[in-house]
Amino acid sequence: MSGLKEDFLRNFNEKFRRMYAKYNEAVNRRDYDEAIKLGKDMLNDLLAIARKYILENLNNPTIRSLVEDILTYHEKNLGYVEGTEEAIEDIPLLFTFEAKERILSTLAPSIQELFSFILGALLVLADIRSTTFYRRKENTNKDKLPKIV
Repeated sequence: MSGLKEDFLRNFNEKFRRMYAKYNEAVNRRDYDEAIKLGKDMLNDLLAIARKYILENLNNPTIRSLVEDILTYHEKNLGYVEGTEEAIEDIPLLFTFEAKERILSTLAPSIQELFSFILGALLVLADIRSTTFYRRKENTNKDKLPKIV
């Protein structure tokens, strides 16, 4: 996997947990505009990471198609969020509260599901890569040992 290291996994996990905490704080403060901005940023980042680090490393067409379907689902959620946000721009603030709550009720589970999916997939891919690396290393070392007949 190009560019995937343990530090990346650790940083990815920590970064998104911090971002999600900020998102939750904004929701709890009822700063829905900030929460929506943070949520959209997280979802965009998660989708980009999934495409770069997961899809690029899948060879099986069936598995690749399943992952693309998962990502498409979350992209549609993001599209709904952006479309709803755009639709409420010209509506008086008093009437936007319910729409923003619906936006947040779409963002929260999508972020959680996609984060969990990506973290799990990255861990499995990293483990497969490290196992393959160590097996290759073992086989290379075996070839260098003198053969006794």
